[in-house]
Amino acid sequence: MSSNGISNLPTKQSRQKAKLDLAQSKRQGAGNANRYWNTYDINDLPTKFVGNNIVDNPNIGGLADHRPWKTHI
Repeated sequence: MSSNGISNLPTKQSRQKAKLDLAQSKRQGAGNANRYWNTYDINDLPTKFVGNNIVDNPNIGGLADHRPWKTHI
Protein backbone atom coordinates (compact mmCIF):
# COMPACT_ATOMS: atom_id res chain seq x y z
CA MET A 1 0.00 0.00 0.00
CA SER A 2 1.35 3.40 -0.95
CA SER A 3 1.16 6.44 1.27
CA ASN A 4 -0.35 8.51 -1.57
CA GLY A 5 -3.21 6.06 -2.17
CA ILE A 6 -2.55 5.65 -5.89
CA SER A 7 -2.28 1.87 -5.66
CA ASN A 8 -5.81 1.73 -4.20
CA LEU A 9 -7.49 3.44 -7.16
CA PRO A 10 -9.94 1.17 -9.02
CA THR A 11 -8.60 1.24 -12.60
CA LYS A 12 -5.26 1.37 -14.37
CA GLN A 13 -6.44 4.54 -16.12
CA SER A 14 -7.08 6.31 -12.80
CA ARG A 15 -3.71 5.15 -11.44
CA GLN A 16 -1.89 6.34 -14.57
CA LYS A 17 -3.54 9.77 -14.38
CA ALA A 18 -2.89 10.07 -10.64
CA LYS A 19 0.81 9.28 -11.14
CA LEU A 20 1.08 11.90 -13.89
CA ASP A 21 -0.80 14.46 -11.76
CA LEU A 22 1.57 13.81 -8.84
CA ALA A 23 4.64 14.14 -11.06
CA GLN A 24 3.26 17.34 -12.58
CA SER A 25 2.64 18.92 -9.17
CA LYS A 26 6.18 18.02 -8.11
CA ARG A 27 7.64 19.53 -11.30
CA GLN A 28 5.62 22.72 -10.90
CA GLY A 29 6.37 22.98 -7.20
CA ALA A 30 10.12 22.81 -7.77
CA GLY A 31 10.27 26.42 -8.92
CA ASN A 32 9.85 25.39 -12.54
CA ALA A 33 6.41 26.90 -13.05
CA ASN A 34 7.32 29.01 -16.06
CA ARG A 35 10.44 27.49 -17.57
CA TYR A 36 10.65 23.73 -17.78
CA TRP A 37 8.79 20.66 -19.00
CA ASN A 38 6.13 20.69 -16.30
CA THR A 39 2.71 20.02 -17.82
CA TYR A 40 1.70 16.78 -19.47
CA ASP A 41 -0.49 15.67 -22.34
CA ILE A 42 -1.48 12.06 -21.78
CA ASN A 43 -2.17 11.70 -25.52
CA ASP A 44 1.57 12.03 -26.21
CA LEU A 45 2.31 8.73 -24.45
CA PRO A 46 3.00 5.75 -26.74
CA THR A 47 0.29 3.84 -24.86
CA LYS A 48 -2.32 4.80 -22.29
CA PHE A 49 -5.11 3.10 -20.40
CA VAL A 50 -8.84 3.39 -20.90
CA GLY A 51 -10.33 1.72 -17.87
CA ASN A 52 -8.10 -1.35 -17.50
CA ASN A 53 -7.46 -1.74 -21.23
CA ILE A 54 -4.27 -0.53 -22.89
CA VAL A 55 -4.65 1.63 -25.99
CA ASP A 56 -1.81 2.11 -28.45
CA ASN A 57 -1.18 5.61 -29.75
CA PRO A 58 -0.39 5.51 -33.48
CA ASN A 59 2.39 8.11 -32.93
CA ILE A 60 1.94 9.65 -36.37
CA GLY A 61 5.12 11.53 -37.14
CA GLY A 62 7.08 9.56 -34.53
CA LEU A 63 7.34 9.78 -30.78
CA ALA A 64 7.29 13.29 -29.33
CA ASP A 65 10.41 14.58 -27.59
CA HIS A 66 10.02 14.78 -23.81
CA ARG A 67 6.73 12.88 -24.00
CA PRO A 68 4.31 13.46 -22.30
CA TRP A 69 5.80 16.67 -20.87
CA LYS A 70 5.12 20.08 -22.39
CA THR A 71 6.51 23.47 -21.52
CA HIS A 72 4.23 25.83 -19.62
CA ILE A 73 3.40 28.80 -21.83
